[in-house]
Amino acid sequence: MKRVIVLGASGFFGRLILERLSAAGLQPIPASRSWGELRIDANSAEDIRANLRQRDLVVDAAGPFQRRTPALIDAAKTIGFDVVDISDSPEYAAMVYEREAPVSAAGIRVLTACSALSAVSAVVVKASGIEQPRRLRAYLLPASRNTANPATILSFLSGVEGQARTIRFAGPLGDRSGITVKSVDAITLPRAFPSLAATELIVDSGRPYANALLRSRFVRGLIERHHVTALKLIRRIGATSGVLAFEVSSALRHKQQIFRGEKSYMLAVIPAIEAAIAIAGGKFKLRGVVPPSEHVGVDELYDAVKREGIESIRP
Repeated sequence: MKRVIVLGASGFFGRLILERLSAAGLQPIPASRSWGELRIDANSAEDIRANLRQRDLVVDAAGPFQRRTPALIDAAKTIGFDVVDISDSPEYAAMVYEREAPVSAAGIRVLTACSALSAVSAVVVKASGIEQPRRLRAYLLPASRNTANPATILSFLSGVEGQARTIRFAGPLGDRSGITVKSVDAITLPRAFPSLAATELIVDSGRPYANALLRSRFVRGLIERHHVTALKLIRRIGATSGVLAFEVSSALRHKQQIFRGEKSYMLAVIPAIEAAIAIAGGKFKLRGVVPPSEHVGVDELYDAVKREGIESIRP
């Protein structure tokens, strides 16, 4: 049987992946720098070569991906194992795509950004029925009381662009405001949807004053230097229920999709879990650098969302 290794298993999202893969009948092997059956630093070529084998499947949750090297992808090509990652980093995704030809030649699979962005984004675009999408806007209010950890804080801070934005949703959300953050969708989605000319990610802290403060480079620098203290505060006052919402637009049409609930954070890992189950079961046929539109099926994604108790609204 193919070994399934969860890299970054000591983190919040890694633990969720371990739990769901185990519940699906697999026997995932936890791996991280400091905990688990395998001790692997994702940036160490030596660790990777010593612990990973041909035909393994690595589910990579070792963030922040903004600080990752190409070590895992380069080793995957040489050793011959598959990788499914939950990266939110445009730079990391671009690095993966730069290796598209040798990845394909090696006959392995790499599913990068198999997460809320870009796999869920791609499902939403497909489900919208808009044939020539021109713009995708995403709005994120994270359930930060649950998800806040050093990796998520550093990931967010590294991507902040600092512009204030408001997006108007039909139905229960209404107007939502936040600040713009670099989105991995800008790298991944145009490969699946060539007509897509613009993507935007708006992140809302849930507190208007905090959104305003986060636009300051000085404040972001303070938070990065004192992120342990920031974590304690976020875990006390952060949102317990999150929202991930999208607006897909063409020249003549637009469609919206809203996901919300206390377990909205599961959207970050559902695509990788579903893809890993399919690969381990021999049901995932594509190889090479797989586009986000093929990471998880529309029905599979919405079924998994329902099972997790996440509300799905199409106003």
